[in-house]
Amino acid sequence: MTPLFIGIGNAGGAILDALMEYKEVRRAKPIVIKPKPEPEKESDKDDKIEAILKKVKGIEFAFLFSVLGDCDATIHIAEMLADLNIKIFLVGVLPAKRRGKREELINAYYSLEKLKEHVNSFIIVDNQRIAHLPNFEDYYPQYNRYIASCIADFLIGTWASRPSSLVGKMQLSMSMPMPMDEVIEALSFEDEPGYVALSRASELTKGLWGYIFPFLRHKPLDLRTLLHVSLDKLSVSDGPIGSEKSISFLRVPEYYIRSGSIDRELIEEFILSHSKECHLAVFTTRRNIAAITNLFTYRLDQLERLREIRGIAYERV
Repeated sequence: MTPLFIGIGNAGGAILDALMEYKEVRRAKPIVIKPKPEPEKESDKDDKIEAILKKVKGIEFAFLFSVLGDCDATIHIAEMLADLNIKIFLVGVLPAKRRGKREELINAYYSLEKLKEHVNSFIIVDNQRIAHLPNFEDYYPQYNRYIASCIADFLIGTWASRPSSLVGKMQLSMSMPMPMDEVIEALSFEDEPGYVALSRASELTKGLWGYIFPFLRHKPLDLRTLLHVSLDKLSVSDGPIGSEKSISFLRVPEYYIRSGSIDRELIEEFILSHSKECHLAVFTTRRNIAAITNLFTYRLDQLERLREIRGIAYERV
């Protein structure tokens, strides 16, 4: 199964570039396409992408990285991929609220409306999350790296381990890859795409001396703090407490799995207090870092931020 990544525009290309810095992602040998913003007909770009896809077999899913707004290229590419029965995760950048920039939010809403016919899941990257910072545009590279780290854990965890998919109950399984159809089911709905918020937190399990002297023991895993910190870093502004579904990826050194240090009941209690349905994957890393990445799936009406831009769009009408 060959993954397909398409970075559209400056914002989409920047997140894709940050994602490709992970060697585990590069090791999967994805097809990476970044259409050049040159004066060229959209049909010509589509023909080039379609020609590339015809040469490669086994593409079941694609990640599109793009700003949500006045971008016809994103809609054309999504429509083309859907026609080829390729499942689509769209990592969409939502513009921040700014004086005199209401048109950007209106375009974002209509972009969502047009894309929902083709996309399985919208992974929302809300620039409003950093809009309170002075000169917040300067923080785009750091924010892109954060989003890329979430998606990298998602991809690596999907390839490395298979989570159990249960409602109201959770088990850990750490051997086989999770089928992509299970991922799509957890991040979408039968009657509409899922609108997904990301969150991630990590901590060192050893200090610097742990790299120099590998025999030094890892410190106890503080899962409770890790989970709480991750919830403070949702990629959507004003994210509600309860989602319809969720997937969590816990990445830890092998020591914690061998020693039975993963507190499953704690993770179960925490995730189920924020989601009706939970999926969990645990996999290992050679680095002295523990990280938890969460993907919470909502319906559009559950996210205040999306309701807000819909209201702005309707006001204009």
